[in-house]
Amino acid sequence: MLRAAARPLLSRLSKSYSTTTTNLAARKLQVAIVGPPNAGKSTLFNRFLRGGHGVKRIKSEKRRKKGRSAGSAIVSDVAGTTRDRRECIGGIGDIEFKLFDTAGVDDDVMSMVEGGGRLRQPNTFKAIETVKEEIVLRGMAEQTLAAVDLSDVILFLFDGRALIEGGSPHEAVEMGRWLRKNRSRGGGNGKVVMCANKLEGDAWAQMGGNDYALDEIERLGFGEPIMISAEHGDGVADIASVLLEVGEKVKEEESWLDQNEEDERDPPISVAILGRQNVGKSTLLNRIIDENRVITGSVAGLTRDAIAVDFESETNRYSIVDTAGIRKAGRREADGDNIEDDSVREAMRAMKLAHVCILVLEGEMLQLTKQELSIADHVIREGRALVVVANKSDTLKESLTKYAMGVKAQLDHMVPHVGDVIVVATSALNGEGVENVLPVVEQVYDKWNTRIQTAALNQWLKEIQDSKPPPSVQGRRSKMKFIVQPKARPPTFRIFANIGEKDMPENYIRYLRNEMRRSFGMEGMAIRIGVTNTNTKNPYAKKRATSDERRQKRRGSVR
Repeated sequence: MLRAAARPLLSRLSKSYSTTTTNLAARKLQVAIVGPPNAGKSTLFNRFLRGGHGVKRIKSEKRRKKGRSAGSAIVSDVAGTTRDRRECIGGIGDIEFKLFDTAGVDDDVMSMVEGGGRLRQPNTFKAIETVKEEIVLRGMAEQTLAAVDLSDVILFLFDGRALIEGGSPHEAVEMGRWLRKNRSRGGGNGKVVMCANKLEGDAWAQMGGNDYALDEIERLGFGEPIMISAEHGDGVADIASVLLEVGEKVKEEESWLDQNEEDERDPPISVAILGRQNVGKSTLLNRIIDENRVITGSVAGLTRDAIAVDFESETNRYSIVDTAGIRKAGRREADGDNIEDDSVREAMRAMKLAHVCILVLEGEMLQLTKQELSIADHVIREGRALVVVANKSDTLKESLTKYAMGVKAQLDHMVPHVGDVIVVATSALNGEGVENVLPVVEQVYDKWNTRIQTAALNQWLKEIQDSKPPPSVQGRRSKMKFIVQPKARPPTFRIFANIGEKDMPENYIRYLRNEMRRSFGMEGMAIRIGVTNTNTKNPYAKKRATSDERRQKRRGSVR
């Protein structure tokens, strides 16, 4: 039996592996973490997590206090917290792989699969909660099986601490039988590695006291379990040795990609899908990528984690993040759902890291709610580009043009710094209009990411000043001399004038911002304009010496 004490092996594996890391990363060795609920799958996922696929490991003060990194999977003692299949780039030392976190598989989830990976036909229920449970269980089973099919290595976690305390191995044994029966439904034949989790330090030695449990688990045919602690990192070196072994076999059997060719490609456009609950965000994502990638349904609150999905169209590559529905903090506090608080924080994190944010509205509402206006305000203030998708267009009682004009008027009145946002009408349920979303996203991204030539900017500034010069300050005529664009993403401009930023009225800055949107087509994004006073004396310039000071200096040098 492999021992957690083999941790020094990790450093040796990393050194021997460093020459083949590039090839293995190109092949993207795929690893899935599966197991019963509350086995510690998301904790192990967070330990392996690395930046990549739109996920960056940043830390905030709140997360640091909780010991969690932003971008990690939501961890909770509540069973069934993870629902969708979450993907990221994982790593142990120099070994990199594509990592899947999956939902906990219990008796209810296993009952959704009839055999050979076929999902049971949905039943018709009258109770809303029962319908939601049916949708969630079907989605969890489907996403877990998909991760198993895609993976070269399947880390099967179970609670080793519970067995030490005399618990029954029934849950893990049934899950193992279910996995053995269904893992090859799509041709998948990944290596299953049993991992007894929550065994810190020398706790693995106590496993010998429950021989019956060990015999039942080893009888599954997956070999002896590795003793690990996902929370403390014990046993990670043993997992690394298995990944290295499988990676070498895959390298021999598969044709490998050219990593240099991969590096020459432009990075993907990062897109975050935001909105209230039950407006069709997940359905829109599934329609865009033409795959049942995330759980969808007619009831609210199905999505919890921020799920990043890589997608390549004919013109560009995208990393699209589906987020949980954002409700007001007061309503979340009333329900007492801490998991939803984490979900909302993940959604806001995805917004801050995205290039373009898609705000999904419910078309039949015919107007934006205060919550949606608040989301749009956060997107623009964060400097992201914004596209509005009016979903469920099949339920609209008015024309799209009239609806779009109403949405733009609301944004202009309530959030004036948002600007003239592009509104796309879709029906994600039947696919109408979905093909227009990514072209608009690409158009807005290009403007958000573009630098305007200085000559064109200064010609525009001259025309603006001739037609409507800035107001005078203290009886002195204000004059804007020239303008530059120091950065993009978001477009940021600096005007040099004979007055400072504090003297330039805010309404005139707003006028310049709106005119710039109209002239250069920068709809749906923040435009930042600063003013620098060129008449300010240089505080570091040397003061000219007076004649007396010069005469005194000469006398001193003579002496």
